[in-house]
Amino acid sequence: MSEPGTIRYLRMYLHAPDGGRVPIGYLSSYGDIMRVSFDEDYINNPQRLSLSLTYRGADEAQTRAILQARHDGRVATNTGRWPPFFQNLLPEGINRKRLAAQRGCSVDDEFELLAAAGHDLMGALEVEPTPPREEIPQSVRHWHSALGFDVLEPGFVEMPVEDGSALPGAVTKFSAVVDGRRYVVRRHGHAGSHILKLPSTVHEDLAFNEFAGYALCDSLGLQCASAQLITREEAELPEHVPFEFILAVQRFDRVGERRVHMEEFAQAMGLEPARKYGKDIIADYGQMLRVIDQQSARPAKDVQEFLGRLVAFILMGNADAHLKNWALIYEDGITPALAPLYDPVSVASYFEDAPAGDYVLNRAIDKRVCEFTWDDMRHLIEIAGLARPSALIKHCRDLVSKAKADWPGVMADYSAPPPMVREITRRLAGKVALAA
Repeated sequence: MSEPGTIRYLRMYLHAPDGGRVPIGYLSSYGDIMRVSFDEDYINNPQRLSLSLTYRGADEAQTRAILQARHDGRVATNTGRWPPFFQNLLPEGINRKRLAAQRGCSVDDEFELLAAAGHDLMGALEVEPTPPREEIPQSVRHWHSALGFDVLEPGFVEMPVEDGSALPGAVTKFSAVVDGRRYVVRRHGHAGSHILKLPSTVHEDLAFNEFAGYALCDSLGLQCASAQLITREEAELPEHVPFEFILAVQRFDRVGERRVHMEEFAQAMGLEPARKYGKDIIADYGQMLRVIDQQSARPAKDVQEFLGRLVAFILMGNADAHLKNWALIYEDGITPALAPLYDPVSVASYFEDAPAGDYVLNRAIDKRVCEFTWDDMRHLIEIAGLARPSALIKHCRDLVSKAKADWPGVMADYSAPPPMVREITRRLAGKVALAA
């Protein structure tokens, strides 16, 4: 949407725990060249607000080197795509198409998509066009021209779409605020406090599946996002939906009017969205556990929580617990901790009635987790370098016993769909190695 010979800029801000909005840098685009530039004040501040672990080195000197790098893939690309942290902020599927239509841009124009949703992004990041009277630093302006491009003038960039939002994921969802007793999508520029997740014509019971999934995880004492089933009459949506019930999930990156920073593990590990399924459960989860053990503000508690979620997901058949469905939260703006659990869907309960060609990747993942043994669990704990593996194994075994005792009643109380009940019952009876 930019004119030839122009460069587009966005100003980046992070919201601090005290509610203030701190400028941290610029995003710029010229053709297929995308650039992240950080302010000198941000680079030189050892107590800087955290944007992502991918922008943090082993020490302060390495962190500053990353933040002021010129050609590092974390700050510059030539593919027309943002570096991985920013790519992962953008929606997928129908949500991406809706945002592109609101902006009047292509679904592949990642600059405009981010600009459109700039006031309601995940976490405490906010982006908007550079203020008219603000002079863009020479180092930022000249970076593109140093590559041999004759950049003449800054191009015009529209303000974010009033009700635009970027909620990662492919399931149809809306950002909403609570107005009285109704969930309202037309927010008039306010950042959303809740996510409204819709079922699909293929899986009309999806809201019930996920709602029951939250209840199952909560019954094991796991830290979950707050979710509830609402009727479509309780939600003011921009379009008619043919479903009676919707899942409303309270955002843990919003506390009242305050924004709390967060990032998905795909962002923390520097992976593009297409690589969200990682390579291997032991290698990927081992790396995640090392991050938690070494970086978390509450490592012992978070390690135990992480392993508990792994057990729960295996037992319920959540074969879509990819690296975008685990997250870190920065409650003090600087130090990460494991964010509350979200998206606990029993995907495996849909396999039986689906054609063999559907869910190919999820089926392969589920086959692996069904075969995941207690020796595998110990290996995972050991490669993560965790202390007291025997105590952690015992904690996980205790959760399996608790699930066997409590989950049948929980599924009945929370109206779990029949296919979900059948699948989880089989898993608790020994279909998965951990429950055998």
